[in-house]
Amino acid sequence: MRRRILVLGLLVYAACLFQSTVFGYIEILRIRPNLLLVLAVTISLIRVNMEAAFMGLVCGLAMDTLIGRTLGWYGMCLFLVCFAIGMINSKLYKENPLIPVFFVFVSSLAVELMYYFINFFLKGYQDFGFVITGVILPESLYNSVLTLFIYPLVLHLYKKLDKYDFVHTRL
Repeated sequence: MRRRILVLGLLVYAACLFQSTVFGYIEILRIRPNLLLVLAVTISLIRVNMEAAFMGLVCGLAMDTLIGRTLGWYGMCLFLVCFAIGMINSKLYKENPLIPVFFVFVSSLAVELMYYFINFFLKGYQDFGFVITGVILPESLYNSVLTLFIYPLVLHLYKKLDKYDFVHTRL
């Protein structure tokens, strides 16, 4: 259990580090990929609902600290989305590479729309059409492409962690 917490903490830390440094240089049309969102959704597809929701909350709070405006909005949005994915992940065939791409695309749309509506009601931002076509859809596509590389790595990491977590007893 300690090993899993340590590895997942290092994984979130590495995602924060890459999000704030390397991915700043991988912009396409002034859109950056959201590695923490991709990480939270991929973990939600692999684990059960409470662990998925907790990792969504942790990744969302890490994203909130990177943005630096308000603490908790991305955490709440990712918590809700990851909990919903964690509840249906047992019914999915996880070896198909299109499943994580689809879920990251839809989750990215949902999280960014929730965050936009929170900002709309609190700060009164306008121009919903530009936000959808210029920011949310390109970021969702970018995150979906990034999933093709991140999901196999996280799946392999969890298979290694699960190998050491089981305790075998004789009857």
